[in-house]
Amino acid sequence: MAIEIDANTIHFAIADVNKKTDKIYRHLDYGSLEAGFYDDLSSSDNRFFSSSMLKKAQKLFQKLRTRQEHFKAVKVRAIATDIFREAHNAEELVQKIRRTTGIDIRILSPEEEDRMDFFSAFMVTDHSETPVVWDIGKESFQLIISDPKTGPFAHKGDFGSVSFMEYLKEVVQNKPTHFLGSLPPISTKELEAGITFARYLARRTPVIIRKELKKDKVKITGIGSVFQESFAEDITRQRMSLDRGKLEKYILDQASSSDTNETSLSSAILVFGFMEELDISQMFISDHNSTVGMLEFPILWH
Repeated sequence: MAIEIDANTIHFAIADVNKKTDKIYRHLDYGSLEAGFYDDLSSSDNRFFSSSMLKKAQKLFQKLRTRQEHFKAVKVRAIATDIFREAHNAEELVQKIRRTTGIDIRILSPEEEDRMDFFSAFMVTDHSETPVVWDIGKESFQLIISDPKTGPFAHKGDFGSVSFMEYLKEVVQNKPTHFLGSLPPISTKELEAGITFARYLARRTPVIIRKELKKDKVKITGIGSVFQESFAEDITRQRMSLDRGKLEKYILDQASSSDTNETSLSSAILVFGFMEELDISQMFISDHNSTVGMLEFPILWH
């Protein structure tokens, strides 16, 4: 059983395996539990999880313990990333969950997180014919290519779904650094500035990847919550492909609405800028996510 603590959600998945080998035969992705870690930490002046958050997290992990027992999962691995690295009392929460549920949360270092993300994305290149994979996290993104001649190659950028949204607020809209208000509505001028910056980030894409994308019939695959949920869920419905024209219409429709999810809108602007700059008309959306990637990541199970 793999448990992944995301910004505001705890994702979990279970694998049926052959007891004699490490090969995973079947993934059983059972969904997620709403947690609210990021929202709780953002409202804190001293970067501490609140006491109510600690209690809520314990209850959520008790539910996961029940799931583990129900499906008779022999091994359980739980990981947390930047949210727990930022919280000053994260270790206190880890200890409480260990005592009450027996589940041990491993807080990954940035380097460990990068390795796991790369492995998860690389598995998509192995399991499909799409040579370029785009994985967007909260604070960074990576474009990965699997070339039979040069081998795997990854380009990592410093902006992800959350950091790009913060850029739009702080730089484009000139709001205070810790402004908690919503990004939308966003003016036409602000929208153009956001797309221009996304195109600037896309221009840093290495030549080896840009050449691959220019080949005939080459598709780029998007993985992770930014593509599988958020704006992509509204546009693709069946989560199979993302059309640049439909994405542009979504952005224009949502930019003037105050009810729009700010993370969805900013992520859509980031992706659209890349698609314009790299001349990507359509993307394939993979159902492979990082929680399932945990099940396949051998280091976590030894």
